[in-house]
Amino acid sequence: MENNPPRRAVLAAGAVVAASAVADGFTAPAEAASAADLVLTNGYVYTVDARDSVHRALAVSGGRIVYVGSVEGAARHIGDGTTVVDLGGRMVMPGLHDGHMHPMSGGQGLIGCDLKYASLTVERFQDEIRAYLDKTKDKEPGAWVVVSHWYVQAMRPKGTKLTRAHLDALDTKRPIIVQSTDGHTTLVNTRALELAGITARTKNPPDGTIERDGSGEPTGVLQDGASTLVERKIPKPTAAENVEIARTALAALAQQGVTTFMDAVASEEGLRAFTTLQKRGELTARAHFAPLINVTDADPLKEPARLRRRYDNGRVTARAKVAVHNVKLFMDGVLQYPAQTAGLLEPYLVHRHDRWVPGREKGAQYWEQGKLDAVVLKLAKAGFDPHIHAIGDRAVRVALNAYALLRRSGYTGTRPAIAHAELVDPADIPRFGRLDVVAAMGFHWAKPAPDSVETVKPYLGAERWATYEPEGDIFRKGGRVSLGSDWPVDPLDEWTAIKTVITRTAAPGSAFAKQGAMTPHQRLPRAAALRAATVNGAYQLRQERHTGSLEVGKLADLIVLDRNVMKIPAEEIAKTKVLLTMVGGTIVHGSADFG
Repeated sequence: MENNPPRRAVLAAGAVVAASAVADGFTAPAEAASAADLVLTNGYVYTVDARDSVHRALAVSGGRIVYVGSVEGAARHIGDGTTVVDLGGRMVMPGLHDGHMHPMSGGQGLIGCDLKYASLTVERFQDEIRAYLDKTKDKEPGAWVVVSHWYVQAMRPKGTKLTRAHLDALDTKRPIIVQSTDGHTTLVNTRALELAGITARTKNPPDGTIERDGSGEPTGVLQDGASTLVERKIPKPTAAENVEIARTALAALAQQGVTTFMDAVASEEGLRAFTTLQKRGELTARAHFAPLINVTDADPLKEPARLRRRYDNGRVTARAKVAVHNVKLFMDGVLQYPAQTAGLLEPYLVHRHDRWVPGREKGAQYWEQGKLDAVVLKLAKAGFDPHIHAIGDRAVRVALNAYALLRRSGYTGTRPAIAHAELVDPADIPRFGRLDVVAAMGFHWAKPAPDSVETVKPYLGAERWATYEPEGDIFRKGGRVSLGSDWPVDPLDEWTAIKTVITRTAAPGSAFAKQGAMTPHQRLPRAAALRAATVNGAYQLRQERHTGSLEVGKLADLIVLDRNVMKIPAEEIAKTKVLLTMVGGTIVHGSADFG
């Protein structure tokens, strides 16, 4: 009987490498080469292993990698039925791990009124919303208008401040809510304030601010937790709509090469939607969820524990699953003027008499040290990994203090993280490494832009500015940096983010490109940036034994790129396109028809 030759067929999105062979904990036998399901050959296989090794081929069987090495070595894994793909020299690397994002908000923004992070004048701002109102006239007069991706710091001319009057001028009776890209500033019209019952007599919530005019009336601007007073009045999407939102988000993630992500403020609606897709076999990324604990919660562990019992799917397998072992806390807000709700050790500067001098405002601190210490210890005891939003240097220090107590109390296995860490006092930089705290950083912020050099730098002064977005300092002092895009606070553009943390420059053609590199001493080396986006993210999410690098025994979570990001000029990394995304042996984006 004649043997069948190896298949050299095109693999397209949805193709599964031997789905029937997928098994939990599969590891290739070391003593003999056996026929693989898939062999990728003649490529630049960037492994992100301990030595950042580069090879030319790999083989996959049962959803896991069974060989990484030479073309000749991979050939020994080709047998009857093996699909062989010639990469033609293209780069293969581990799939991206995004350790801090908001996929339901991101997915909803893709299908709603989207301001697309643009720098807008008041007139253009109104025109964009007016165009959406014209397209949705059938929703008058009661349906909410939810506007996403408002780049509040980039309003032009510089210093423009919007109020509800700018929304009230639009020809609609509908309530309008405009959500900023920083996730902390919200603008609403008068109708929305009325529905939320917000008046001059309404007190600020403990975790936010209702901005007011000179007579005490709400201006329509809500900072941090104050936005929830309005948001809770918006009718929630139906279960079917949430599934479509989640599916839209997953498609966008797969296109970027994201194979693992964490929802940093997870709702039960989001968990239910992604779990529905998992049950249907449509979950195309490993999905982690961090429910939010509020400082006012009487029993802070009750809801995270309930969600974990209901939705967590246990150990990692070739098939993507839902995991709930992280919990989110907010320590403070944002650095950007005029909000300035990030907690600082020393006051923000103010401009007086042609000089910048210390003012009185030090920003917010939503958790007192003792209360944070107690809840972090409770989380660790219950088996959760705390994930704390801390942007200002005071907020970062308080978070690190809590984690230091955690370590002193014997919780060495907990994987704590600090999200953003935009301003860190130099004395606290080494503590990330010493305490094994992951810094989940938003790489998009590490460049000259309205939300950095215009609305942060002048208010910090030169000394503190040198430690703004300190990825480089944390890395050099032994800390573990991971990628946290914060989508949709920032665009879902992982390759521009990676390029930015390497170059610290604005995009060519941007009005800020002429400023060159922002704080260039804080650059990450190219290899370190890729590790942040892969194996470091896997470590943060307790997956490093299974994902994050291309090594024998690990899952086949990998991507094929249209260019070699280790060899091209750094500025060109932003142009990278993902040709193929594979999760556990299943292609979830693109195809192996590279042309």
